[in-house]
Amino acid sequence: MKSVHVCLIGIAAAAVLGLVPVARADWDPIVPPKYVQWPDLSPMGVDVNATFRMGLPDGQAWPFVKVLADDFPCYQRGPITDIHIWGSWLYDQVNPNAVFKLSIHDDVPAGVDPNMLWSHPGQLRWQEFFQPTQYIAKPWGTTLEERFYEPNTQQFIGFDFTVWQYNFFPLEPFVQEGMDDTGKPRVYWLDVTCILPPDTAEVFGWKTSMEHWNDDAVFGDTYDPAVPPYYWRELFIDGYSRDMAFVITPEPATLCLLGAGLAGLVARRMRRK
Repeated sequence: MKSVHVCLIGIAAAAVLGLVPVARADWDPIVPPKYVQWPDLSPMGVDVNATFRMGLPDGQAWPFVKVLADDFPCYQRGPITDIHIWGSWLYDQVNPNAVFKLSIHDDVPAGVDPNMLWSHPGQLRWQEFFQPTQYIAKPWGTTLEERFYEPNTQQFIGFDFTVWQYNFFPLEPFVQEGMDDTGKPRVYWLDVTCILPPDTAEVFGWKTSMEHWNDDAVFGDTYDPAVPPYYWRELFIDGYSRDMAFVITPEPATLCLLGAGLAGLVARRMRRK
């Protein structure tokens, strides 16, 4: 029986520890997330321009000077080591040399800023630029013809069919601070922009989510991708407020601890029999 117990312990540990490589690649739903907003693949789903074309004069660059952001709750203190988003490319024309900039901001609640009555990103807490060799892009699925939206002009500029999952692993992770002083989840904002060279025709869009939490997503324009927009607008499409599709997953060390804990639990239960 001892060999059976050892085998069961090994299987239990491997079942969880085996998730670690997944956590360092594309996100698989078997990895429990810290927070997730699933992409909307229904006819209501939309891809929203999140593209910045580098090097163009200001007038020529607009409206491809875009940053999108959405808020998310923080319940526990700890590093954010994995960020995954869903998006698509206009007419499925992919640029494999895209650079992504992700950032995390404090929350400015609705009504606090007299210039913007809606909530929006505040103080910059973390940002990182990801070169093509520093993220993993994976075709995630296909949809029927999905519309592609430009929020500045409030127009649909085309369509796409392929959903991509982009997976980022920060070199210097942001450490979220857990609950606030009142015991409520702390609110942060995740910002996303895709940086492309000036001579490209490709356009990246961050996909909307079928789920809603707290306040609407927002968008803004900036003429330097390292500098957040000074003004944010709420994202409304077809008269509906929208949120964005992304997931934040536990760090691999957390999964290792889960695996060790599960193995210990199995061992204790075997000893009682």
